[in-house]
Amino acid sequence: MTVGASQTLGWSRFYGTLIGGLLSLMIWYGTQQSPIGLAFFSWLVAFVSFYFAFAKNEGPMARFILLTYNLSVLYAFSLRVDNADIGLTDPSVDNPTIFQITYHRVVAILLGCTTGIIVTRLIWPIKARKKLKYGLSLLWLRMSLMWKRAPLAQLAEGFKVPSYMDIREETQLRAYVDTLNTLRLDAESEFELRGPFNSTAFDTLLQSTTKMLDAFHALNVIITKDLKSSIGEAAILAYCADERDQLARRISHLLSVLASSLYIEYPLNDALPDIRHTRDRFLSKIYQFRQSRAKVAKVTDVIEAAYEAVVPEVPEGSIVEEDYEILYAYALVTAQIAAEIDVCAKEVEKLYGVLSEDVLKLQ
Repeated sequence: MTVGASQTLGWSRFYGTLIGGLLSLMIWYGTQQSPIGLAFFSWLVAFVSFYFAFAKNEGPMARFILLTYNLSVLYAFSLRVDNADIGLTDPSVDNPTIFQITYHRVVAILLGCTTGIIVTRLIWPIKARKKLKYGLSLLWLRMSLMWKRAPLAQLAEGFKVPSYMDIREETQLRAYVDTLNTLRLDAESEFELRGPFNSTAFDTLLQSTTKMLDAFHALNVIITKDLKSSIGEAAILAYCADERDQLARRISHLLSVLASSLYIEYPLNDALPDIRHTRDRFLSKIYQFRQSRAKVAKVTDVIEAAYEAVVPEVPEGSIVEEDYEILYAYALVTAQIAAEIDVCAKEVEKLYGVLSEDVLKLQ
């Protein structure tokens, strides 16, 4: 569909067709049309083709090697058998058949690939690098909206709010990353006057995005393991609600900034807010809760709303160490996401630079 894919697959299919045609002629004349010889060399061609397809990642070329060889040799051999059945055994009738089949096959594929390249390059060009930038920006915006939902909100407020990620959405995100990886490989074959495509930078961006999705998945597994929070978990979640909300919004904000900079190909502002400070405040709030049980009474109203019952106070001994697990897991996940966001920000800076006064001259 894209210019890069058309050029890559077009040449691979032409080379595969040419190699398959040459192999079919060599084996056909070399074995003297012997069924045993044709069977052995056909198996060898198939083995080598599958090796290139799976071990060397040359699927299109390997497929067309095998396809051209099969079409030429098997069709010629079937004609030879049919001719033998009706009594035609003259070699002058048999031998030109394989050459005619191979010749028409190679010419047809060459014309088809040339037509496809002309259409995708001149008539209806769809550039892989442009689709890749748009797709990666769209993915980051989607991830930004997911964090805007506040991952731990469902534990704190029950089923009044939707979960921040379900299995269908996660599957779609994973499949979309695979699509973007394919576009990155296609973009390497696109020739532009602006210069070669920076495949290494986008490979790093996609790898960091995949690691962020892994962190999303890990947190989702922990949350969905038990959607009903205990009294202690509800108290802790309510006590640090503001810090949780600020941390989720900070991650959402940074992902949206990265998406905007990548989409419009504009320099990134180096004065971005730091997630680590917000995360440190979140951890400090948990520490305060552990140190002072007297402050727990301030969140009684929130606990009542979560459990739909009147809870006059958090009973002594109802908060155990296991109640802190979900909070510390949340802190670890946000730390990993913050590290990957920093990696993405550095790569975007390498691609488009950093916002400065020289860029914003008023003319």
